[in-house]
Amino acid sequence: MLDSGVIKSISTEAQRRAGIAIPKGQTYLVEARLAPVARSEGYDSQSELIRALEKVPEDRLWRRVVESLADHETWFFRDPAPLNQFTADILPVLAREKAGKTPIRIWSAGCGTGQEAWSIAILLEEQKARLSGTEIEIVGTDICSRAIDRAQSGAYSQFEVQRGLSIHRLIENFESSGNQWVLKDSIKRHARFERGNLLKPTDRLGEFDIIFCRNVLAGMTSEARQHTLAKLAGQLSPGGYLVLGKGETVAGAGDLYRSVSGKRGIYARTVEARVKQAA
Repeated sequence: MLDSGVIKSISTEAQRRAGIAIPKGQTYLVEARLAPVARSEGYDSQSELIRALEKVPEDRLWRRVVESLADHETWFFRDPAPLNQFTADILPVLAREKAGKTPIRIWSAGCGTGQEAWSIAILLEEQKARLSGTEIEIVGTDICSRAIDRAQSGAYSQFEVQRGLSIHRLIENFESSGNQWVLKDSIKRHARFERGNLLKPTDRLGEFDIIFCRNVLAGMTSEARQHTLAKLAGQLSPGGYLVLGKGETVAGAGDLYRSVSGKRGIYARTVEARVKQAA
């Protein structure tokens, strides 16, 4: 069992590197998530892993540890209400504005193993008749490189596809391959994935028409949430939308966003945000 000093040290590093908040009373999560890291890195115990971190503070090893503390749990069509609002109300507006001239750009921030991004891709494939030839670009990012590798593969277990996918959508969009289900190329062409830390610069990704950042802010410190909300506002195109998870809000973001009436968890970038970005 790790002592409180070690737990505090690891929690502090996770907060500094990724804005991850380890709630009091849940420090057992640190031990639970360090165990597989220790095994995969060839250490006989968590204590050996900790000694290695203390002896040689190798950045790669610290990165693995911090990545393990982030919440990567996700599933297909998780909390479908915002996704339905996106396809019914927001997507038609974006398609008219783009008029087939430029792509609709979508960012799935904190995408975990990719199920959210692929759910959006499936919805877009189902709505392609309404898009009038407009191209779609989906970019998924996550702090965990192993999660990104899984997302990019588009391959999921029977258990994973059973979480949120109907039989119709499974058969329509996946192919069976051994004991896994692999997304068809018609879906995979819509998205790409790369490692990204929301506390680090992400300007290279460009601007987006809609950003899904669901169930990410809830696991951050208040300072990291404010930083992230400001970053996301800066990468929303004029008239762009931010979609958050259940219980998440833009509190602390000042006047960068406004609520979209009748759309739970969906926010629009404000004029003030554009002025601040230009200043």
